[in-house]
Order: sequence, then C-alpha cells, then structure tokens
Amino acid sequence: MVHRKPPKSDRSIAPHGCCPLLGRRQFLADAGKVGGAVFAFTTGLFQWSARKVLGAPMVPGGGQKKPRIIVGFARPDIERFFVAPGAGYPLAENQHLYTNLLTEAAKDLDIVLDIEHAPLENAETVDAFLKQKADRAHGALLVHMGTRRNPEIRRFLDARPNELPTIVYGPQGTRTWMIDSAPRCFIGTTDNVHWLAMALRTLKAQWQMANTRLAVIEGTQDRQETLDPLGVVIHRMPLEWLRQAMRDAEGSEEAREIAALCIERAREIVEPSEEDILKAARNYVANRRLMEETGVHAVTTDCLGLVREGDGSLVQCLAYCLLLDEGTCGACEKDIYPALALMLSSYLLGRPGFMSNPGIHTVTNKYCQYHCQVPTRMDGFDKPPHPYRIRPHHETQQGVTLQIDFRENQPATLLRFLSSGTLGVDTGVIRRSMRPEHHEDGIGGCQNGFTMTVDGVDDVRHVNILTHPVMVYGTHRQALRAWCEVAGITLQRLLL
Repeated sequence: MVHRKPPKSDRSIAPHGCCPLLGRRQFLADAGKVGGAVFAFTTGLFQWSARKVLGAPMVPGGGQKKPRIIVGFARPDIERFFVAPGAGYPLAENQHLYTNLLTEAAKDLDIVLDIEHAPLENAETVDAFLKQKADRAHGALLVHMGTRRNPEIRRFLDARPNELPTIVYGPQGTRTWMIDSAPRCFIGTTDNVHWLAMALRTLKAQWQMANTRLAVIEGTQDRQETLDPLGVVIHRMPLEWLRQAMRDAEGSEEAREIAALCIERAREIVEPSEEDILKAARNYVANRRLMEETGVHAVTTDCLGLVREGDGSLVQCLAYCLLLDEGTCGACEKDIYPALALMLSSYLLGRPGFMSNPGIHTVTNKYCQYHCQVPTRMDGFDKPPHPYRIRPHHETQQGVTLQIDFRENQPATLLRFLSSGTLGVDTGVIRRSMRPEHHEDGIGGCQNGFTMTVDGVDDVRHVNILTHPVMVYGTHRQALRAWCEVAGITLQRLLL
C-alpha cells in the first residue's frame, strides 16, 4: 500500500492548491458571508445559476428570525432578606449581576432577550408580565430570588400560554428546588451563576429543533410531514434531485477549492487519488446547494442506494464529514432519528456527533461503534480539529472519507432519539480508537471507530444494539435532561 503526504501544490486540481478562477483569499472571504447562491428550479430538477457562493450553512436562528426569550425576576421589592438566602444576598445587586450575564450570553448566542426589570412580587405583576410579553415569546427564564415555594412562579407556570418552554433558575440559598415543576419546564438550581448562559442555550436549542427542516432523500417521493412533539419538518425528496445536483456541481469552482483545502489540511493521503477527492468535494457542493434551494437545514440520504449503483464517485462520506464540522449534518442511510440527535448535539452541546454502527467486544467486555463518515471537530466548533487521513469508504474501497484517532480515556455521551418524543442517553469513557490500517490487518468494519466502557453496564452482552447511536465528546446527561424537560421529551437509558 502506498502512503502519500499531501502535495504542496497540485496542478491537476488548481495551481498552488487553489482554484484557477477563484483565489483562496476571496473564496474564504465569501464563505464567511451569510447567504447562499441564487438558483432556478425548472422541469422538476435543479439548474444552478452562475452565482456560486456557498456562504455559511443555513441553520435556525442564523438569519433574521431569532428566538425571543422573556426574563423575569421573582422577588419582593426589598433590599435584603434576614432569613435564607440571607442579608449577604442583596437582591438589587444580584439582579443586576444576572442581567449582565444574560445580556452577554444572549449576544453570543444571537438571542433576542426581553427583560422585565421590575420585580415579579405578586399576582398582579405576574399577570401583567404574561400579558405584555408572553404572546411573542419562544421561551421564558424566571430567576427565583425568594425564600419559599414562590407563588408567583407557580402562577406563571400555570397561566403561561401553550406551555411556553420555561426554565426557572435558582441560585444557592433560595430553595428553588422545592418548587414543583410543570410540563415543558426545568427547575435549575446551582451555585454557578454562569449556568445562566446554558439556560439560554437550552431554550434556544428547543426553538431550533422546533424550527428544523430535515431532508430525507430517497426514492421518488416529494412530500412533507411534521414530527411532534419536536416540531421538526421532514421533507422527503427524490434521490434524483441529489443526482442532478451532483451533475450540476461537476467541475465547479467551489468543488476545486474545497478539494484543495482538504488535501492541504490532511496529515496523510492513503488510497484516494486527487480526482477521487475532487469528485467527493463535488458531492459536498451538491448537498449544500440542494439544502439552500429547498430550505432544509440537514440531510439524511439513501447513500447505500447510491453506492450500490457501482459508481464510487457517488459516495457521500466526505460531504457528510464536512457538513458535520459546519454545524449541520449529513446523516447516513436515510436514518431520521440519529440525524435529529446530530442536530441536537450541534444546537445544544456546540459540537458535532459521530453517528455509527454499534457492536460489542466480548473478549474485553467493551462496547464499540464504527463508521466511515466522521467529524473532526469533536471538541467543539470553536476548538481545533482532530488531524485526519484521507481514506476511501471501507466496504467498497471507493470514494473518499476522513479518518481520525479518537482520544483515549475521553469521557463521552451516547444519544439517539428512539421516537420523536423519546431520547435515549448513556455515558461512559472511550478507552481506545480502533481503525483499519491496511487491507491485510485482520479486521473489517469502517474507517473510524472506538471502544468504550459504559456507565452502569457490567456485561456488554446485555446492552441493546440500536442502529446508529451518536457519540459526543464530554459528559452531557444533565444538559440533555434539562433540554428534554423543556422540550417535553421523555429521557431514558439508551443501551439498557
């Protein structure tokens, strides 16, 4: 087997690794702009115009429409308590602190905040707060600054319209944990005041999921349906639309530039040729264009149906790797519920997930997962990516994907929607990365994989083997539990 380092320049793709018609500096400048290409739709297929600027991927909240969160402070209009939380907890000063923290977090999260600064101290002020602000709100955050099971919070929870998604935050000393919860409400108590930013992220993620449009690309259907209670819209699209998009993206400037960047950033190229990489970059461009044209935020495709056509250039793995790293997703094998878990990870946890096939190693009593597509930004979209090798789709030895080494002894979370109203979650620790090095190394499977120990699992032979669980770096069960309570979703163990 020949191992090649990426070339410093490759004129078969572009001089000096760049597209001859579009310089890298200009390409990257354009790619940072919000927006996309202008396309025409004719005769049931897609014909692309000359305006080929991909821009940032479209996700809910990335345009003009943004979630509006209302904020209220449930407290008496006094300066201090002389019982819990105590005279050392000045109410006005701490309300100012919370307001500043929430305002800064809202800027980072691109959320519209509507803050009521006057204390919610009785039934009349709560009713006025609801009347003035609740109808236009997508979520609510109440800060409990009292000493008891605050009747004002109870009144808000009982009277809010349409079970408005709500988080009640209570700092240490306020006994907020004594408040009885309600549907689509999470009672969040902690001594970490900076958790307020996560509270806003949780409410935004609920709104984002409810405004997500997922394309399921297979067969010949063109219809839409809504998954309740999530609110996600499923747009079933003919596979021919993607085929046409790939034909129209053939030899495009964007594909050439993306191929050059993939080659430049790779630590190693093993089997694929530069022409293979260019074809795979074309598939990414085709997916992005299709998403722009149809107004969807993510795709899951009958990719194995394309592979069975025998044309290695139709392999979608690289396209999905790049989509995951951008904060959206391309999910394998027209599998809806794992695709939704990938989007939730992006929205709520700020990092991509690894959707993969499950397995068990009975010799070592380890759970494992493996697949060919993989994101590289496992630590977060704002963190450095894992180095990668360029490899083919393992089962067919065709097409292009990326291969990474997962971090050893890395805490991780497994998640997967079991239905549109149930999320399965488990946690554990990745023990080692597993991947095929050569054809003759004695193992099969896929290009990326890991083994892990799962919390609470003594014998891996007893786990549920479910198709395509999603693995995310970090321990996130509590964050997912909070989101589930706000979104009206049932949380349960995934593997047991």
